[in-house]
Amino acid sequence: MFGIGDTEFILILVFAFLLFGPDKLPGMGRTIGRALRQFRTAQEGVTKVVQSEIIDPIQDAANSPMGKAAAKAQEEDADLTEEEVAAAKPAETFAERRARLAAEKAAAAEKATKADDGEAPAAPADPDADDDAAPAEQADPEPEPVPTSVAALYGLDDDDDDDDLNDEEDA
Repeated sequence: MFGIGDTEFILILVFAFLLFGPDKLPGMGRTIGRALRQFRTAQEGVTKVVQSEIIDPIQDAANSPMGKAAAKAQEEDADLTEEEVAAAKPAETFAERRARLAAEKAAAAEKATKADDGEAPAAPADPDADDDAAPAEQADPEPEPVPTSVAALYGLDDDDDDDDLNDEEDA
């Protein structure tokens, strides 16, 4: 017990008995016992809180399908060089893409108001098109909806973006 032998413990009890007397020793024992019991219950409470608030959510996240997918993706990307990782990142920032999409939405709205007024819509300026080439006759495509989430904005959601991209490439 605490690295104290039997003889040392008996000597400590004798000195305590002589120092405090037989009247105060039982009360001190009860007080020390209560303090140890309260300390033990407080320690168990802290352990339960740490377990339920920190350890369990981390384990749940690691065991979830998304956590496993992220771990698998990190494992697959472990052998990539810095150049390959940099090439895989999107070329435009969130703010740039948001501004571009807002401009496209405004242009589509202006085009729709001109069509409602009976005016012929102006041809959009295409920086990649040759000046000599005649614009191809196409039906007005529906304006692309503005993404509402960051994942949709960067094209990270796999719901239907891949199908849209394939359709645009085929056209």
